[in-house]
Amino acid sequence: MQNGFGILLILSFFGYAVFSSLPRKQFLDSLLCYTVLFAFFYGFYWISKRAEAENLSLFPAYIGKWLKQPSPIMVWLFAGIALRLVFLWDTPSLSQDFFRFVWDGHLLLNGFNPYLYLPDDLIASGADFIPNASLLHASMGELSSGHYTNYPPLNQLFFTAAAYLGGESLIMTIVWMRVFIILAEVVIFFYGLKLLRLIGQPDYLILLYFLNPFVIIELTGNLHWEGMMACLMLMGVYYFISYQRIKSPIFLGFGILLKLLPVIILPLLLKGLRWKKAVVYFSILGVVMVLGIVPFISIEFLQNYGSSVGLWFGTFEFNASIYYVIRAIGFEVTGYNIIETVGKVLPLITLISILLLAALRENQFPEFLLSSILFSFTIYLLLSTTVHPWYLTIPLLFSIFTKHRYMVVWSGLVFLSYSAYSNPAFQENLWWIAIEYSIVIAVLIYELWPKRKFNPLKTS
Repeated sequence: MQNGFGILLILSFFGYAVFSSLPRKQFLDSLLCYTVLFAFFYGFYWISKRAEAENLSLFPAYIGKWLKQPSPIMVWLFAGIALRLVFLWDTPSLSQDFFRFVWDGHLLLNGFNPYLYLPDDLIASGADFIPNASLLHASMGELSSGHYTNYPPLNQLFFTAAAYLGGESLIMTIVWMRVFIILAEVVIFFYGLKLLRLIGQPDYLILLYFLNPFVIIELTGNLHWEGMMACLMLMGVYYFISYQRIKSPIFLGFGILLKLLPVIILPLLLKGLRWKKAVVYFSILGVVMVLGIVPFISIEFLQNYGSSVGLWFGTFEFNASIYYVIRAIGFEVTGYNIIETVGKVLPLITLISILLLAALRENQFPEFLLSSILFSFTIYLLLSTTVHPWYLTIPLLFSIFTKHRYMVVWSGLVFLSYSAYSNPAFQENLWWIAIEYSIVIAVLIYELWPKRKFNPLKTS
C-alpha cells in the first residue's frame, strides 16, 4: 500500500497527459481515459483512508526517510498541484468558453464596458485593439459572439488581469487564467480541511474533491471559473459556521459577484442569525454587491445582462433530467417544444423548494446547513434545462462535508454528456443521458431512504 500512492500518481500524470491530447470528437476514447483516471482517483482515496486509519505513511520507509516523512496533507497537496500542472500550457479541448473570457478581458483592459458591446458588432467595426480578435471571434462560436456577456463583474476583473499579464499572447493569457484557478483550488484545499476539522470529519475526505478527475479536468483543464466561485463561497460558509460574521458576507458577496449561483444559499443562513445580526450581515453583503456592480452600472447593462442570463432558462437545453421528461410529454400534448413556458416554471419550483429547506430544516446547526446547501444545488440542477458538467462543482464540494456521496458518483458519470460532441450536429445521445441520471437518482434515493435496523424480536 505504501508504494501504491506514488505509483498511482505517476500513472495519473501520464493519464492526464493522454486525456489532454484527445480531441472532444473522440468521445469513446476520452470516456475510457476518464474512467481509468476515476479508478486511479478512487485508489488515491482508498489508500489515504487506510493510511490515516492505520497511521501509516503514504511512502515506503526509505523514501519517507529521504523526504523527512512528509505529512499526508503535503503529499495530497503536491499530488493535486502536480496533476493540475499537466494542463498548464494546453488549450482547452472540451470547451470554447475561454475565447470569450479572453475577449472580455481585453475589452475591459482597453476601457470598454464588456456588457455594452457585442463581439459581432466590434468585429464588423474593426476591433483592432483586441489581440487575436478574428481568432477569438471565430472560435467563441455564434451563440457567444451574438449575445452580450453573462459573466459577472468580479469574473471580468480576473479576465482583465489575465489579459494584462498575458499581453498579446493567447497562450500566456490562458496560462495566467489557469494559475488563478489553481491558486483558488489550493485555497479550497486548506479551507476544506479547516471545515472538515471544525465539524469533526477526517482529513482524507478533501480528496473526494481535490483529486477528483472531474474537478481537475473541468476547472484547471477546461478553464471554468466555478472553482474560483467555490473557493469564495466555501470561505464565506466557513466563516459563517465559525461565527466570523463580518468576513462571511464579504467572501460570499465576492462569490456572487464572480458567479450568481451562491445567491441560492442566502435563505438557508437566516436561521443561524438573530434579526439584528441578520440586518448587519445582509447589509455588508449588499454593500459588497453594490460596490462590485457600480463601475459597470447603467440601464443598458441591466437590460443586456438580464437578457443574457434569461437565455439560460428559456432557450438553452443540455444534459437535463426532469426537464427532458417534461419536454417529451409537452411534445406529445402540444406538438412543440414548451421550453419557453417550462423555463419559467421550473426556476419558480426551485425557489419554493429552497425556501422550504430554509424554513423546515434546522440550518442553525452546521450539519443541517451543509446538507441543505447540497440539496439546494441538487434541486437546482435536477430542475434545470441546462446542466453543463462544470455546474456540479459547488454541490460536489459541499457533499464532502456531509454523509452523502451521490455527487461523487455524478462527477464520474457527467462525462457521458460529452457524447454530444462526437457527432457534427452536436446532437445529444439521450441513452447516455438516461444512464447518467438513472444511476445518480438511484444512488440519491438509496442514500435518502430511511434505513431501519433489523430487529429479530419484532413480529409483524
